[in-house]
Amino acid sequence: MNEREYLRLKADAETEYRRKLEAIETVWRMSGGEYSKGWKPTPSLNGDGLAKGTLQEAARAAIRLLSGDFTLRDVFTAIAKNDPILAGKLEDKMPSLSGALKRMADEKELVLVEAGKGKRPSKYRRPG
Repeated sequence: MNEREYLRLKADAETEYRRKLEAIETVWRMSGGEYSKGWKPTPSLNGDGLAKGTLQEAARAAIRLLSGDFTLRDVFTAIAKNDPILAGKLEDKMPSLSGALKRMADEKELVLVEAGKGKRPSKYRRPG
């Protein structure tokens, strides 16, 4: 197996995985299934991108589920737990998610406990 074949097979597997997750999600919604307490599914995913505001809303929903101090990775894990399809789309958008958390801290939606430096992540907490 060469690298080109590896990358093609990997892309095919990822596409199939996401297609199956989307099918399961559709069946779940059609059956009237409910989501975890405090979680609202993210609407209007379009192609490979995300609809405007999707990232911010997903971050807000995930933060409602967290307590104490948390990092970007904790927020991503909460999103992945409750919406794996969205998490798959966010894997390449971690800097954008980080920026969303910083904006939320600037707007006083979050408290910046400790600013990250180097490989050490920033720590946040909910106000109040």
